[in-house]
Amino acid sequence: MIRYFLQGLILLIFIERLQLCQRPRKPYKISSMLKFTSQEQNLLIFMAIMLILRGEPMFHKCREEEIGCELYYPARQAGSLSRDAQVFRLLFCLVSLVTANFTVFKLYGSSENQARKSESIRILSAVSWILIAVIMLHSVFTSLVNDTNRANLTAQILLIASVACGIVSWREKNLSICAHFLLMPIYLLFGDGLTPAVITFIALSVMICNFVPKNSLPSVIALLIPFGFYHLGHSPVISSIPWHAAFVGIPGGAALRILPAIFVLVHLNFSAISPIFVISNSLDSSSQQSSLRLTETLILMTIRATFSCLAASIHRRHLMVWKIFAPKFIFECILTIAFFLTANLFSIFRKLKEWNNERRREKIQ
Repeated sequence: MIRYFLQGLILLIFIERLQLCQRPRKPYKISSMLKFTSQEQNLLIFMAIMLILRGEPMFHKCREEEIGCELYYPARQAGSLSRDAQVFRLLFCLVSLVTANFTVFKLYGSSENQARKSESIRILSAVSWILIAVIMLHSVFTSLVNDTNRANLTAQILLIASVACGIVSWREKNLSICAHFLLMPIYLLFGDGLTPAVITFIALSVMICNFVPKNSLPSVIALLIPFGFYHLGHSPVISSIPWHAAFVGIPGGAALRILPAIFVLVHLNFSAISPIFVISNSLDSSSQQSSLRLTETLILMTIRATFSCLAASIHRRHLMVWKIFAPKFIFECILTIAFFLTANLFSIFRKLKEWNNERRREKIQ
């Protein structure tokens, strides 16, 4: 249902953009019509958004109460333990990672002020392919070989290397490549079966923030977050909590319990965390506008959680209250709280950064 609402909203925005633009003059020509639909209205972006939205059932997992729900081939292979399914997941993951890495460095490799790539970005581009190989090695050790020690070692190496590359790209003032490197450990949390879903969700978030007008962005993001929850293989059921993410790169008998909890929460609330950075990056450099959009999005998400609470209270005598309505309310509240905390932390970090920049300017003057 959320997918259809989101598709309808994107379609209305596209129609509105068509109505506001200057129409081609008569007699109509093919070249003028193509320019009218592609250059000014971003037809390709609109088609890509709709394609990803329509492809959500590929990663959707059916619940027990969903009668007549059929799993698509990628979803069936993601939950299968056969050797053919494991090989399919590895190949699908490899193709997705290669496509994402090539696209990121092709589009964001050079900054606006520089026509060519800097030497640091060139080195990072070469290192990124090595990190993709490390991700695939981790998947092989996890699924095919079942070697936990080597899988943990590759995960730790990837974490250290990706953070180091992210710091270098941050100093180069290339936030897109920095985010690309910091997302690589996230791929390990989701595993080879859901890595394509993570990549498509990030691409969808970026395209929506570039396509949707700023005043309509909060309502679209408020629908995008629950859509991403289902798109990333989650379900509002207690048994679907991704406990396996707690053991990525960490031995089972580790004394530190906070890291496994963080890993599980990041896996569960990734759809509520990632749009915050996309919204802030797509808006102006001033933090006031981004804070306003985040506040509007939070209000809409709070309304969703409130209605889930009302539904759970109305159906408190229902036979399936603890199987359907109460878990739905719990997961809605978890997504809202995760969005609230992440938005506040990001706002504080941005304020501190602006304050630090002002102090540097005062010292220079």
